[in-house]
Amino acid sequence: MDLPEYLQGLSFRFVQPEQQPSRAARVATAALARLRAPLDAWNTRLPLDGSQMHRRLRLSRVGRVARPLAVRAILNRGVTQLAAREAFVAYGLGEGDPLLAAIVGNSEKLCVGVKESDAPHGDTFRRRFDELANAERHFIESSFNACLARLEERAIGLCFLSAASHEPIARRFTLCEPHLAENAYVLLDNCNCERTRQAAFDFMQASGNQYRVLVDARATEASPLTYGRGLLVIQLLGRNTAARPRSLPATPPVLLPAA
Repeated sequence: MDLPEYLQGLSFRFVQPEQQPSRAARVATAALARLRAPLDAWNTRLPLDGSQMHRRLRLSRVGRVARPLAVRAILNRGVTQLAAREAFVAYGLGEGDPLLAAIVGNSEKLCVGVKESDAPHGDTFRRRFDELANAERHFIESSFNACLARLEERAIGLCFLSAASHEPIARRFTLCEPHLAENAYVLLDNCNCERTRQAAFDFMQASGNQYRVLVDARATEASPLTYGRGLLVIQLLGRNTAARPRSLPATPPVLLPAA
């Protein structure tokens, strides 16, 4: 099951992304949340190996407002399907759960998180990362240039872009696009913010590449049970026209016999 099929099969039981919950539902949700009940797990139907994915992602839930199970499952499934010469990049980590969701169970996949200055993750994330990470394949870098050095010649097969506001999104998309693999997937977080969502669509419209939208979810106050801060999942179609040309080895001249 490829990622588009996985996305088509993902659904929600009780609360839908754009549903306005009743007052009684809000009270019940708040009470259960105080008990640390996994409401997002109860609400989410995963299309493949649901119980196994629940167990796998249990330790990826960190932070005061962790991303819901649906988002973490999409990340984990996408990384599992990366080709041998592809990598996962999380540009903007928040409290760290996107990177944890990517690496858990994916010890042989190259995964790089770029934290810059907007990542407030703390001791819990660091402890979980040290526990789950493969020291030879999973990394946290402080800049995108350092991330590129870590990738070497690998292309980005799955990219997660996140920021606290709309302003960094276009810049991060611009930096990442030349390094996307053919038919790569990009997940954009915080698309409840209309300016963030519009920045992504403006970028796609101006790009020389063609993209298709797989998920465009803007959630209401029920978002902790569905897609969190809103999620846009897109796929680059075909060859990456923005890819930087790689230097080719020189080939010796071919000598033709005289006529």
